[in-house]
Amino acid sequence: MLPLNASTFATRPAAAYPDLDRLYLKAMRHWVLIARAGRNPRHPLAALLGERLAGRFCLLMELCVGAWPEPFTTFPPCACQCSPDETTLLALLGYSEAGVAEPMHAMLQDMIPQSMRDRLWYAASTCTGERLGG
Repeated sequence: MLPLNASTFATRPAAAYPDLDRLYLKAMRHWVLIARAGRNPRHPLAALLGERLAGRFCLLMELCVGAWPEPFTTFPPCACQCSPDETTLLALLGYSEAGVAEPMHAMLQDMIPQSMRDRLWYAASTCTGERLGG
């Protein structure tokens, strides 16, 4: 189980994450850039993630952007550090991959209502399930 403490929200170098998490980080940053330009990010992300996972990831990002109490913040694609929002979403994906919802709820309970946390959990689970071949 991933520990939940103050370091959960601390930014850390992108290089410190495993390869697959860095892939998600790259997808997050590109999703934000493409969506801000008014374009659909799904097709460009399909080259990065594959068609099915790109669709699932786009749904997760849409839910995150809608659920976050403030604008979801990513750093530029070339940044070496992760933003707090990127770190939080990577933690959500990590908890989902591990199959432990409780730390995710504890991490997000003060900023996102229960019903939206459940939707985020489901969307993250479809991403990590696809990533694991599910």
